[in-house]
Amino acid sequence: MSELGLGTMTILKHGEKEAKNILETAIQSGIRHIDTADVYERQAVERVIGETLGQERQHLFLASKGGNELTEEGMRWNPDPFYLEEALHGSFERLKTDYLDLYYIHGGTLEDDLDATIEWAQKQKRDGLIRQIGLSSIRPNVINHWVKSGTLDVLMTPYSLLDRRAETLNISIPIVGRGVLAKGLLTDEWETRLGDKGFETWRKEDLASELAMMPTPIQAYALEAAKRFCDVVLPGASSVKQLNETIRSFETKTDDEVLDRLLARLPVHPYTKHVT
Repeated sequence: MSELGLGTMTILKHGEKEAKNILETAIQSGIRHIDTADVYERQAVERVIGETLGQERQHLFLASKGGNELTEEGMRWNPDPFYLEEALHGSFERLKTDYLDLYYIHGGTLEDDLDATIEWAQKQKRDGLIRQIGLSSIRPNVINHWVKSGTLDVLMTPYSLLDRRAETLNISIPIVGRGVLAKGLLTDEWETRLGDKGFETWRKEDLASELAMMPTPIQAYALEAAKRFCDVVLPGASSVKQLNETIRSFETKTDDEVLDRLLARLPVHPYTKHVT
């Protein structure tokens, strides 16, 4: 049975009060997997989570990410173990905890010293500071390196009806699927969300035609498809209303045969970048 989690990247879109309401609504609805990252709103999301859910810590599965160092201009990738150490402890302080259930390395390339990063993560796990080691990546060559190391406990990567590239990965570790609603294209609002550039490898015209034929409620089928493939389904929410709609859709019964036909019709696009 796949679990519904909460991605928190956009919870501050409508202010801190709404963000706290989103978190409290999630907990009241039975969601326990809370995912965040230090770079979300320049550390502000982690602080809000710590302030709101600090007393609930023992009941939560709390995940965060590190590796993107904030700068005055924005952020830069920094996989150096010394920086990761600083980032991890900064997350502890903001989240009001002394361990994380899951800590992701938030990106990476083959040009990095991946083995040094892996060794650092293993040490944090041995020391009990993190319970599981994760990688958040869309690069199959980096994913394969981590998988071959035998270190990786969890992979976070995009997955949706419109982006099924992860199905081509030959891995047997738990997958946390992000982007499961494809930036709102897999909701009733798809016509207002569809831009001229389409989505991933989809051209606008082809995507519009496909979305118009989707079974309804489209959001329920999108989440059901993600539940079949992912161990944790991780939609985000920028309002309580949006979160409640997602929870209702996650619990909505869909027709298995309809979903089977939909999955058989939709393409599984291959990875075209960072393959080797």
